Amino acid sequence: MWGAMLYQVDLERQVAHSKAVGQSQSQARALSDYVGNILRQAGHATHVFKLKYEETDGAYPLARFATPGGLLDSVLPVRLAIPMAVYDASGKLADSLNGPMPTSAAAAPYFPALARSARDIDIVTAARASPHGSAWQIQVARRLSAGDGSFAGVVVMVIEPSLFIDDYDRLDIDERSAVVLLSRSASLSAGRLGESLFTSDTLEFNPVGPRGRRLAEVMPDETLDEVPRIYAASELGRDALVAVVGIPRDVALASFERQRLVYLAFALAGGALIAAVTAVLMRQSARLRASIRAAKEAQAMLRGAVHGSLDAFMLLTAVRGADDKILDFIIADINEIGAAILKLARTQLIGQKAFALLPRFAQTGLFGHYVKVLETGQTHSEEFEIRIEGQAPIWIHHQVVPIEGGVAVTSRDITLRKQEEIEIRGSRNFLQSLINNLPLLIYVKSARPKNFGQFLIWNQAAETVTGYRPDQVIGKRDAEAFPPGFGLTTPEEDLAMLDTPMVVDLPEKPVSRPDGSVRYLHTMSVPLFDADGHLEYILCIAEDVTRRREQDKNLREALAALRESEARVRTIADALPAMIAYIDANEVYRFHNASFLRDFLGGPSVLGTTVRSTIGEPRYRTLEPFIKRALAGETVVFEEVDESGGRDVAYQITYIPQTGDDGQNIVGFHVMRQDITSHKREKKQLIMLSQIDALTGLTNRAGFFQKLDAAMQNSTAKGALMAVMYMDIDHFKPVNDTYGHNTGDALLKAFSGRLTHTVRATDTVARLGGDEFTIVMENLARNEDAAAIAAKIVTAMRTPFKLGDVSVSVSTSIGLAFFQGGLLEPEELLKQADMLLYQAKQAGRNTFRAAL
Repeated sequence: MWGAMLYQVDLERQVAHSKAVGQSQSQARALSDYVGNILRQAGHATHVFKLKYEETDGAYPLARFATPGGLLDSVLPVRLAIPMAVYDASGKLADSLNGPMPTSAAAAPYFPALARSARDIDIVTAARASPHGSAWQIQVARRLSAGDGSFAGVVVMVIEPSLFIDDYDRLDIDERSAVVLLSRSASLSAGRLGESLFTSDTLEFNPVGPRGRRLAEVMPDETLDEVPRIYAASELGRDALVAVVGIPRDVALASFERQRLVYLAFALAGGALIAAVTAVLMRQSARLRASIRAAKEAQAMLRGAVHGSLDAFMLLTAVRGADDKILDFIIADINEIGAAILKLARTQLIGQKAFALLPRFAQTGLFGHYVKVLETGQTHSEEFEIRIEGQAPIWIHHQVVPIEGGVAVTSRDITLRKQEEIEIRGSRNFLQSLINNLPLLIYVKSARPKNFGQFLIWNQAAETVTGYRPDQVIGKRDAEAFPPGFGLTTPEEDLAMLDTPMVVDLPEKPVSRPDGSVRYLHTMSVPLFDADGHLEYILCIAEDVTRRREQDKNLREALAALRESEARVRTIADALPAMIAYIDANEVYRFHNASFLRDFLGGPSVLGTTVRSTIGEPRYRTLEPFIKRALAGETVVFEEVDESGGRDVAYQITYIPQTGDDGQNIVGFHVMRQDITSHKREKKQLIMLSQIDALTGLTNRAGFFQKLDAAMQNSTAKGALMAVMYMDIDHFKPVNDTYGHNTGDALLKAFSGRLTHTVRATDTVARLGGDEFTIVMENLARNEDAAAIAAKIVTAMRTPFKLGDVSVSVSTSIGLAFFQGGLLEPEELLKQADMLLYQAKQAGRNTFRAAL
């Protein structure tokens, strides 16, 4: 009775605790919905201001916009005044309200993004520390346009998390409860304990219990105050914010405590009467008999589970000699999987001496393992390879557990998994060798919040160029690995990548080596995403341009010497591998070296002729803007691709202006052309590697969005019809759960292959992650052509997939969206396809739904 009472009390305590977690999570979800709504309303408010600002041609002040009862109150009804600012096209502060604002926004990560894009979108920046003293803040920014559509500046609203905490009064919680809002990306938090507000840059909340629980219970990693609470969290996925609400434990469990006292009183009273109540004893006897029956049923279920398991299972009883030494083991029981591995019938094995019946297994060392487990009483588990003469080697995962008088053995054939691991290890070694032997400097930083900015890869070229060894860099951040001021990319540039993931080409910068020498590097940063589309790594590719800079310097010195001795300069210039020429202010060739004549002009000398007459009118129109800039006194560097001769050759071209004897007037410019084809090819290959899905070989999420953006721009420019398909595999999870992830991965590969052979050769097939796939289809004649291909894909996937010894039947559901120019964003077009995919799922799967 006491055991039942204690069990019931513990069960109700768990139920009360779960209810408290559910209440906390409900309050946290309400807070997260409120925060998300305020951020959306803030974005709407910037849109309303943008409309009034552009309607008045920039003459609409913030003070008028924020007048009590005015436009701002109609879209953002918040009791506290929100700081706002307007910056002009150069980033200079033009108007502000409700507090000090930075005098310039040019360096803010959102400013160049809004300046480049003509689309009407709002940018919500990741949380970061405020420059004016408050703990942290979130900025909502929107582009402002002039009457001709050009960039006129931005409007910015600054929202501090204390607004959400202090202004929010809808939570039905105790005055000792805690309300906290955290930023995962910036490790910042703001909260309220009763009526007291606080901020922190160290507070973290960690999940309680195993992952996947319905109630999102969390615990702080540091004590907020002396009040024990039950905390739960709710995440805002878009803005990397987490809302946490903690309810005092004594309040949450008050009802349970009262009930516990009632149970205790009943248990004490029942204990005094139980000796005299025979009926209770009879009832207990009946319960005992029911428990025995349940135990027997559980034993039968366990036996059924063992025989239905995918693992081999054996019960072995030790056979001892006269000296009590173990001589062999008798097979007391074995399931069908185990019998199949031993290649004998189960009835032939039970009751037999294992190693006498199967002497070929004695040479594997298994007998010694069984004896050691039985003698020591300690479980033994390992993975090992068995090589028996005349048979192919196999890998076994083996677990031996001691039982009374013998051992229980569980085994699984993991040969296929081990072969895949060996193959993956070989692929990784090949990729590492490739990276280490590339002449380009390559390194990878983590973009995960836990270890943001840590170096994970540092190749041989990086060590050679910078002078820092991998053991000095890997696992550290810039400030930990390098002296102040050193760094190929700065923490600010890494944070900008986190806000706006895109390929970034950084300008040349000097890098000081430990020996005091200086190298100049040209760096490109590429975002790498995980299977869920989150930024996971930052790949950096850097080229040592020190030698090229030295060549530029040598060229300028050679051109300076031209005024002293033309013959001497020609000798030097003809010896240089670069193509060199000099063009005067009238655009007439006055000098060229042998390489320029041979590799660029490919004919007789053109001295005394104009550039236009030499290269022709079409090519001159391409080069004319650069020529004008050089003759205006600007050093111009650009690239050109020569498609003649059956192959594409990339050149870097530099125009260096030449001043006259007065040091002011430009009398011409020098030309230097260098072949950079190999460098461009290496960069392109590395970028392609970062856009390929490792499992299927299809385009990954990053490559898909790049292709979709390019296709939509082409459709807008040409008015061509295009389509996007969004699909997934119906019933993919049961395949994973039944046959394991290896079979699931094999299904994804087979599905990808069949999908590729079903679509057109010009279509782009991508895997976004998991069992989700997309197809970009360009240059369609009509909507029905894409619908026909979607129907063809649905039909093709109905044929069962043969995956080794397993045959699985699945189907696919497809959403089909169209685009033919306009202001639609790639994410919005994909969202349309996703909604149509949901309609196909609702219609019973194994079909497609297309936009009308």
